[in-house]
Amino acid sequence: MGAALLAALFFSWVPKREPVVWGSGPAGDLASSLRSVESAQVGGRHGGSNGHPGVRERYAWAAGVVFFIALVAEIVVALGVGLSQNDSAAKIAKGLHADQTQLTVIACLSIVYAVAFLIYLSGLHNLLRADTDRARILGSLVLVGGVLFVALHAISDIGITGLVAAKIASYGAQHDHGLSYTLYLTTFALESVGDVFGSLFAFATGALLLNSRVLPRWLGWAAIVVGTMFFLQGFGLGGVIASFGLVLDLIGFLLFLIFVLVSSVILLMRKSAPPDTAAATS
Repeated sequence: MGAALLAALFFSWVPKREPVVWGSGPAGDLASSLRSVESAQVGGRHGGSNGHPGVRERYAWAAGVVFFIALVAEIVVALGVGLSQNDSAAKIAKGLHADQTQLTVIACLSIVYAVAFLIYLSGLHNLLRADTDRARILGSLVLVGGVLFVALHAISDIGITGLVAAKIASYGAQHDHGLSYTLYLTTFALESVGDVFGSLFAFATGALLLNSRVLPRWLGWAAIVVGTMFFLQGFGLGGVIASFGLVLDLIGFLLFLIFVLVSSVILLMRKSAPPDTAAATS
């Protein structure tokens, strides 16, 4: 599903030649060119009348739904492992060895959600960007915070979890419990740091949504709450230092998943409306 979405997104960005309609004389040519440039600028941000930018944006919102499905599936599989950061080194080492197949599935699902979120993030950044200085700064925080958030989660869920599943789990269970224990706790630490950067993404997104109102206002406030939870959980390192970190992280992550799913569905439904709907109702 993720590979098909990537391919569709790539080919949707390939430009198509449009027929050129010339005006009568140099003045007509200049006016026509200016109108074309203005239309392209507006269409590139909000979806053009020819349908192509709208189709590209719909791939971004579809990627948000794919992200939600893949991440929920990854969480369900991870719950089946049945370990926590408070378990002993021996229990964690033996548990990781016994559940190597589940760890491999987690790594594979994480590849899908990591790529899907970046596609969703690009669409969200394009939707929220504006020409004021404040909006440009917040837009940069949306992009940078979102990239760091998903990158650190991917390092944990793809890199370390895949490495443990392929090589370390067997060795750690037989020879060095401490190695498996350390890598397991490292995944919690990396994801907690990723969520701290994710708080920048959530705060900036919430502020832009409350200002632009391109989505319901409650989604903007939900993003602010997500940012608060993600920031505060860092003081407990996602449960490694203190258990409140894990509680706050779980609350924030649940709201974050709801935000991505609801915003993606709303924007998918909006972009699937006929192009002349707005004109007909105005």
